[in-house]
Amino acid sequence: MEKRIVAAAALAALCATAGRADCLDELLPCPRFVARGAASVDASHGSHPGGYTLKVRGGKPSAEGDAEGRLHARQTFDQLRRLAAPGQVPDCTIVDWPEFRYRGLMLDCGRNYQDVRQVKDVIAALASYKYNVFHWHLTDNYGWRLESKRHPELQKREAFSRDVGRFYTQAEFKEVVAFAKARGVTVIPELDMPGHTLAFRKATGIGDLASDDAKRILGELIDELCTLAPKEDMPIVHLGTDEARERGEKVPQSHLDYWAKKVTDNGRVLMGWSPGLRLPGQRVKQLWMGANDPRGDRTPYIDSQNSFYINHVDPEELLSVAAYQQPCRWGSKEEKLGAIIGVWHDDAIAKSEDVVRMNAVYPAIALLSDGFWRGREKDEPTLYARLPRPDDPRFALAADLERRVVAHRDRIWAKSGRPFPYVAQTHMRWRMTDADGKVLADDIPQATVYPRHFWGAFQQSAYAPSANGVVTLETWIVSPRAMECGAWIGMTGFSRSDGRSRDAPTPKIGQWNKHGATVEVNGEAVPPPEWKRPGVSGNPKETPLVDEDYWYREPSRIRLKKGVNHVKMTLPKKGGWKWIGTFAPIEGTSDHPREISGLTFRSSPDMVK
Repeated sequence: MEKRIVAAAALAALCATAGRADCLDELLPCPRFVARGAASVDASHGSHPGGYTLKVRGGKPSAEGDAEGRLHARQTFDQLRRLAAPGQVPDCTIVDWPEFRYRGLMLDCGRNYQDVRQVKDVIAALASYKYNVFHWHLTDNYGWRLESKRHPELQKREAFSRDVGRFYTQAEFKEVVAFAKARGVTVIPELDMPGHTLAFRKATGIGDLASDDAKRILGELIDELCTLAPKEDMPIVHLGTDEARERGEKVPQSHLDYWAKKVTDNGRVLMGWSPGLRLPGQRVKQLWMGANDPRGDRTPYIDSQNSFYINHVDPEELLSVAAYQQPCRWGSKEEKLGAIIGVWHDDAIAKSEDVVRMNAVYPAIALLSDGFWRGREKDEPTLYARLPRPDDPRFALAADLERRVVAHRDRIWAKSGRPFPYVAQTHMRWRMTDADGKVLADDIPQATVYPRHFWGAFQQSAYAPSANGVVTLETWIVSPRAMECGAWIGMTGFSRSDGRSRDAPTPKIGQWNKHGATVEVNGEAVPPPEWKRPGVSGNPKETPLVDEDYWYREPSRIRLKKGVNHVKMTLPKKGGWKWIGTFAPIEGTSDHPREISGLTFRSSPDMVK
């Protein structure tokens, strides 16, 4: 990590002397070795699978490496073209290779159907950041989303409980596999069994998967899936096996043996979730949630743990996850296959694009690409949801990563029409005090601050005041001019997987949250939004989110005066879920935000000059 930071700093300094930003210092993932001009690089991709050497001379690229490596070189050159001024790609030599074999994203289309256009958009974004896996979760309780010609009853309307009748035809499935292959991305389809099979049971009338009919039909569906693409194009099949909790989902081991053999008899690699049921012959397991340590089981694994499940993550929290959560923390190099982002939007959606908007899918792809490609030298659990202080040497990694992502947002994503809800935050400075006025932390360089995180694995990365009480967040913003502007303000941070509970209902009209949180700018209260669905609680999975979180609603309006402005967020806590505060002045819209130029932040009025 130190080499990367030193190299990035040196290149940034070189660019500063040239008086302009340099696209070589904005690539994602960050390449291992970069030489400007005709200088040589004392490194080689050697025998690294997927490695490459890219040379650009006079705006024309040449690449060396295996077939995958040459594709990665083209992806790097494409980024350079899009980041640079027209016709201004600099001469350079770049040598790079991936740390992990698999780098991907899982899109849950079983719970919520997403149209083929959006699926392709996500795959194209993955490819542009050198991901090579699209894990397609196709079946769940709400619908069996892949057409079956052997068992067309799976597509009858009565089988669906969401997006009724919406599924992917076999022709569309083949189209997506071909689209992904052309971009160096392998589709891993998942037929989740025996859990998450309510749609299957409703369609077939089989109430108990322990029956011989269920065993046979699910085996036939695996066979049919494997006819849709050759094993060279679709080498892995995922059978789920997680959360088999209902009585009708309890099956004998012989059923699992049979389904597993169907996959391997079709020449495919068998993949399943861990924790999950035992699948004989499984060659890849996918770790999910918690801190699931796979030591003792030498099966190679893919990491999808903790905040790699981005449906639980605030967009401004993504930076700390990307910088400090180490993919594949355990085992030998041979066991560490890579990492997959999880996009589990359990709740119903109002429209297809809500999945990518509300889960900040495109910022997550950009931010996490670096760690998925390069790995991290050290896992930093105390920093998963809390950036280090600016005087901490570890801070440089987050600041460098953020600078690159903002360049991509402004030069690539702003032209795409796709939502990219992320603004820079490492220049911010907050002070946190408790109910007695004791300073708990200062110089906090974040837009989203967690006094208390809702995941046990993340508690050590929050600031941990007493479980109940009040914390106050304050910053002093120096503005070069008076202005009215937008601001992201949030005090709940709902998960998109049934985050609205009795402990954390959506606010009522006139509230920022149920605990009575407030925000003031220069002593003037900032009113909360006129919530479209106030006071929702309980188990509202079928009530779509609309404006509950800051990044998918219209920004609040605030007034800044010329000179020093005092921002104060008061966050009471009376038990329950998250303890969270977010504040960031922005220009533009929530889908396409930008920082407001010229603002400086201080964590004490004494620091303002």
